[in-house]
Amino acid sequence: MLNHRLIASSIFVLVAATALTQTKGTIAAWPWMYEKGTETARKTAGETVRKIAENKGFTVVDKQKAYDAYTSLSPAMAWRSGMPLLSDLRRYAKSAGADAVMFGNVKWHTRSIWVGSGPKTISTATVDVYIYDVRSNKIVFRKENVEGRSDEKENTLKDIAAVLITPLITVVSGGPATPREQRAVQIALGRAYSGLK
Repeated sequence: MLNHRLIASSIFVLVAATALTQTKGTIAAWPWMYEKGTETARKTAGETVRKIAENKGFTVVDKQKAYDAYTSLSPAMAWRSGMPLLSDLRRYAKSAGADAVMFGNVKWHTRSIWVGSGPKTISTATVDVYIYDVRSNKIVFRKENVEGRSDEKENTLKDIAAVLITPLITVVSGGPATPREQRAVQIALGRAYSGLK
């Protein structure tokens, strides 16, 4: 009787350990289209997407490999109304060695507003995020027009904290646009992917 329990316990531990090491497959976190935003904010957007994919259990294709696969597509990927064609996504995924493609659009609106006795820089990032699955040849995840503002309070961000896994960019009062755009895009992406299973 004791041996059966020991065997059953060992099997459970083995199955649990295997489940923890399995991933959802390989994903290419590219292409992303940007409207406005500083170069640093754009890099933060890409890094955030890759970290979110890892946190959700995907193995992420190396960023240079993903970029090279995109730029070397021949013919180039065609876009219609801000979306690539499914056939082009399939070609790209195969070229990148990915089971899925995580792509989308980010646009920033950064402005100066008057608060109290002086100006304050505020940035809003609006994202459209998609995941294309090669096997089903479909967009399997879609969230559009999701916003994040750089001045959102910490207590409103609890729902996205687990998605981001990296700390939010901290911003100080006043200051340049870059850290505000970085924070805004992290919030928007975290919010957009919070429903991803």
